[in-house]
Amino acid sequence: MYLPERLYENLPSIYFVISGGLVILGNGGLYIFSALLFYVAACVTLVARSAQRRRDKRNLHSTKEVLPEVIYEYLPYGYIGFGILLILIVEQEIIQFLAFTWCVYGLRNIMCRHANRNRQTVHF
Repeated sequence: MYLPERLYENLPSIYFVISGGLVILGNGGLYIFSALLFYVAACVTLVARSAQRRRDKRNLHSTKEVLPEVIYEYLPYGYIGFGILLILIVEQEIIQFLAFTWCVYGLRNIMCRHANRNRQTVHF
């Protein structure tokens, strides 16, 4: 199956938007489950594309690695998902602010990885 490049490149973003829409518009467990599936699909798509498009060479036998590669790759998306879940569930403002910073930290990790893998200088 062939998708136009414009649609193919934006597919993970579309999955994220659908996931967010389902969380905001729906109240039932089926909506939450569907949103989770779209979120996971977007994360899997982004991680798979990142692995295919890397410009830096990976050393799979590196002794510096503490976490398995699969956990390492999905950890920032887990931070963001957990932060969003806390924002939606918890009513206290301080916890929501901490959850927001958790989301920002996950987004920062994703941006730093992208810059490192494309051999760009990082200014954040």
